[in-house]
Amino acid sequence: MARTPVKLTPLRRHVAAVITIALSCAFVAVMVLAGNLMQASLRSEATQMYEGADLEITRDLSDADWASETPLPAPEVDGAEAVWPQMNEYLMLSSAASDTFLRAGMLPPADTAAQSLDEGARAADDTEIVLDRNAADTLDVGLGDTVTLPADFSPDAEEHSLTVVGIAPAPEGAVFGATPRVLVDEANAEALLGPTAGTLTSAWLASLPEGTDAAAVAESAGGDDITVRTTEEAEQQAADDFMQGFGALGMMLAVFVVIALFTSAVVIANTFSVTIAQRTRSLALLRTLGASRSQVRGVVLRESFLVGLLGAAAGMVGGHLLVQAALLGAAGIGWLDGVMIAPLSVLSVLLPVIAGVAITLLASLAPMRSATRVAPLQALRPAPPAQRRGLGVQGVLGLVAIVLGISALAAGTMLALNEYAGLGVLAAMFGGVVSFTGVLLTLVVLTRPLSALAARVVGRIGGLPGRIAGANVARNPRRSAATIAALLIGTTLMTMMAVGARTAESTLTSELDSRRPIDLVISAETMPEDADAQIAAIDGMDTAHSSARADIDVGVPEPMTLYSATPEALEETSHRPEMTSELRDGVVLLGQERSERFGVEDGQVLEIEGSDGAVHELRVQVDANLQMSLVTPTTLEELVGDETRPVVLADFADPGTPAREGVDALALMSSVEEVISGSDYSEASMVAGGTERESYAQILQILLGITVALLAVAVLVALVGVANTLSLGVIERTGENALLRALGTTRRQMRAMLGWEGVLLALVGAVLGLVLGSVYGVLGINALLSSTYPVTITIPWWQLATVLVLAVVAGALASVLPGRAAARTAPAAALADAD
Repeated sequence: MARTPVKLTPLRRHVAAVITIALSCAFVAVMVLAGNLMQASLRSEATQMYEGADLEITRDLSDADWASETPLPAPEVDGAEAVWPQMNEYLMLSSAASDTFLRAGMLPPADTAAQSLDEGARAADDTEIVLDRNAADTLDVGLGDTVTLPADFSPDAEEHSLTVVGIAPAPEGAVFGATPRVLVDEANAEALLGPTAGTLTSAWLASLPEGTDAAAVAESAGGDDITVRTTEEAEQQAADDFMQGFGALGMMLAVFVVIALFTSAVVIANTFSVTIAQRTRSLALLRTLGASRSQVRGVVLRESFLVGLLGAAAGMVGGHLLVQAALLGAAGIGWLDGVMIAPLSVLSVLLPVIAGVAITLLASLAPMRSATRVAPLQALRPAPPAQRRGLGVQGVLGLVAIVLGISALAAGTMLALNEYAGLGVLAAMFGGVVSFTGVLLTLVVLTRPLSALAARVVGRIGGLPGRIAGANVARNPRRSAATIAALLIGTTLMTMMAVGARTAESTLTSELDSRRPIDLVISAETMPEDADAQIAAIDGMDTAHSSARADIDVGVPEPMTLYSATPEALEETSHRPEMTSELRDGVVLLGQERSERFGVEDGQVLEIEGSDGAVHELRVQVDANLQMSLVTPTTLEELVGDETRPVVLADFADPGTPAREGVDALALMSSVEEVISGSDYSEASMVAGGTERESYAQILQILLGITVALLAVAVLVALVGVANTLSLGVIERTGENALLRALGTTRRQMRAMLGWEGVLLALVGAVLGLVLGSVYGVLGINALLSSTYPVTITIPWWQLATVLVLAVVAGALASVLPGRAAARTAPAAALADAD
């Protein structure tokens, strides 16, 4: 008779665990495929750099070579068919649609196999130009259209109009947008690149006759003055160099993959723990019938392997389908030239499956240990053993880890404040990991009092169903703690990133405000009388005021440049209007770094000879780290008279306001550049502190957005865990639920009881996560920034409130299906509660 394997738990009770591991493994597959796409895109750009070439030649240039104003001769390589320069230059071209910088690439000589063009032909003279497809799309031009090389970016300082006569293909496989290129030919090289025609470079490319062994030529051609390698080697090196720039991003993505997998492990371990607890009598019966511990262990491992394999396979397939759908969507809306196939690889298939199975098996170790300890006599004792109270070994270890971790966090902050930034960050990271591990270890002990506290609040609001829900959560703290832990991970990390990013933004903004409180300072030798009105009229600008500047001698080799500002101008254009109370006649306002640069101190009185020959006192007032020296117009006139140069102080409209709609910082600067490049402005220059400020804010917002999107995976997994816990609780308490129904509890009350239970779990996890995340965010950003900037702690209360509300709502939603199952329990089931 064939032996039938023993099933410990019906597979349907593992559906939530399968979904959990599928979500995490889909995330792993998406990350691997995103990396594959990134590598393919970067490799395509690297391949494009060497198109038409078989060899790369490098040689060192002397000082005389760098100073050359004539084309440099090409290096000689025996067997080479043609040699041409490889450039790393950029050109500015403009069209009616836009202005943009393009990377310049040299086409192979015309007598070799010419680069294939999508349309048109190569440039025949210096009035024609060839663009690649990305450049043509960026400039919104086609064959026969005209583009302009502005005088400011032209080698001969004259504007040139160029006709587009050819369009080359974009690099194949460049998913994330390749750099637009202008393809230079021998006919137009001097006009576009100057007298040296692009030959002022240490890298050259060479083509070989068809059938020539490039590796053999490269090996024999190398010498003392040149280095030769094949383009395959050069492409690999270029791709590796490109990828190094994404190392930090890769590490960050890897961290979130680990977070998602760890959250899944918590949920899966919870699932197996509950199912094994439900099957205590079945396990004991197996032991009574002669099953050994190793056989019970085999049953648990087999089920764990099956759950992990099903979930991992589903996640791997789902991740690939998701990426393919994204590529189809990108092609449909025009982001890609055609439909790309998701870059399937051995890693993208095996890594999610291996990770899913491994995580599931590891998560089953503790439940498996419990299963093998079931004694045969427990077949006659169906009631589960009472929960142990007290800290226990796990709780003690958790408390030790919390104390050690908090100490390391504090030490990291102190090290950073004392300018040991590297050690401070490492200590803070170590402290965060250790202390959070301690919290997870003590969570079983904390769950009962925290749940009891939350149950009091819920009981007052939810009545009897709320009180029963609180009792259910507190009665099984181990299972509840595992669910809360899954929620805790997501909310803690989201809160930490929100607090850290908001504090970093406030800190950097405060520092930039102290350095450059005025968004835009335009200086020139001469400018029109209505310059301030011209600047203020630019779209995206708020206000502008005319001012002046002049240099004075303060006893050091470098003269100090003074800028004058009226109280009205300072109040309207500065991000620190409180400076108006500090700026008075006879006072120069400047920052700490600037005072050290000119050898002056706060409160020092300088004696400056004025334009009238009299000596005037100028008192120094140090204000934060102000990177300009401000005086009143009266003081500037006393010191220099009419020997001043015109200045405009301007303020950007705030991002998000109607005045800035459709106008980003770069577009605003382009408009300003266009105005001050007019003939009425002479030797105009500008310092745009506002652009720097907004750039930092955009970078932080992008990073925060990416982080929140990635952490949403962990939160989604955690919510599946809540639904899983509630579903298993319904199964475990079938008899209790049936008894409640028999005693008159309505179906609505049963659904409410499960709803309040989900809310309770979510509330405890979210509140604890908010508190921990805020602490970690504040201490972490202090360790990261306090050695460089004075940190301005900022708590984003609205964001934290949103996290709390969403967590509670999600907990309630997770209870819908379990609540329906509980409500369908028949009263007669109380008399027939089968294992």
